Amino acid sequence: MIHAVEAALSPKASDLTLLFSYKAIDLIIEGYKAIVAQGFEVRNEMMPQFLQASTYAGIAFGNAGCGTVHAMSYPLGGKYHVVHGESNYAMFTGVLKHYMSRKQDGAIARLNSHLAELLGCSEDVVYAELEKVLDVILPKKALHEYGVTEQDMHDFADSVIENQTRLLANSFVPMTRDGIYDILKSLY
Repeated sequence: MIHAVEAALSPKASDLTLLFSYKAIDLIIEGYKAIVAQGFEVRNEMMPQFLQASTYAGIAFGNAGCGTVHAMSYPLGGKYHVVHGESNYAMFTGVLKHYMSRKQDGAIARLNSHLAELLGCSEDVVYAELEKVLDVILPKKALHEYGVTEQDMHDFADSVIENQTRLLANSFVPMTRDGIYDILKSLY
């Protein structure tokens, strides 16, 4: 899911990567909603759909790249041994909210509209509704629940700026050290 979303928001997105990004998002949300409605037993039935979505997302991010969510997830995963998907989810909506605080039009407006339609909600609550669905699959934790400290947040922000320029280049909006720290603080 996060690979597809980041590819859709990447400044390197093209018509082709957007096609694959949005199809992956559709398949994933459809599958997650089925799990929410019917329970985890249905996930085995959904596996072909999830594998197809994973392939589509891979094509999208393999060409358009991932951005700030991935950049910010690496210090958490590295220091606290949080697996890739979980460390990305820990950052996901915090980054999207930050993007929205900086720029409300363009690719993020399209994404929010699409997600709101899929989730059957208004755009002003789309991230909260998305988290409700995602939390059934993988409950989100606050950063302090991993053991992250105030000093870690400063160190993580510095690390992202120093070591993740490749990923930050794919951010929907330009990122600063202070912006990264603010996101971390909001997720603490």
